[in-house]
Amino acid sequence: MAHEQASVTRAHPWHGIMVATALPFRGDGSVDHDAYAEHVAWLIANGCDGVVPNGSLGEYQTLTDEERAQVVRTAVAAAGDGARVMPGVAAYGSAESRRWAEQAAEAGAGSVLLLPPNAYRADEPAVRAHYAEVA
Repeated sequence: MAHEQASVTRAHPWHGIMVATALPFRGDGSVDHDAYAEHVAWLIANGCDGVVPNGSLGEYQTLTDEERAQVVRTAVAAAGDGARVMPGVAAYGSAESRRWAEQAAEAGAGSVLLLPPNAYRADEPAVRAHYAEVA
């Protein structure tokens, strides 16, 4: 019996089970976007509410800018609905995180996962300023 999603109106694009996806690589170290798209589609088809590309698993830190952006575009296309994609936009500072958030929006993602700055231990006012800058 196939899993059917109930049609529900939600206040937020993110809800339920959002999977931080592992990113497959080829033997030469390049991203395997075809395998990644298959994985994203499989997760959605098997009951996950959404996916989190470039999340907190760490692969995103080793990608070029183009590779990181393509991972988001691949996830949006494979999910079939950008609202089901919440890309991680973590970076060393607010300006870079903001650029990744803008790229996620341009790709059609419904939300983003924003961590505090990851290069230094920030106090509460600095973390608040970081979130305000990216927002």
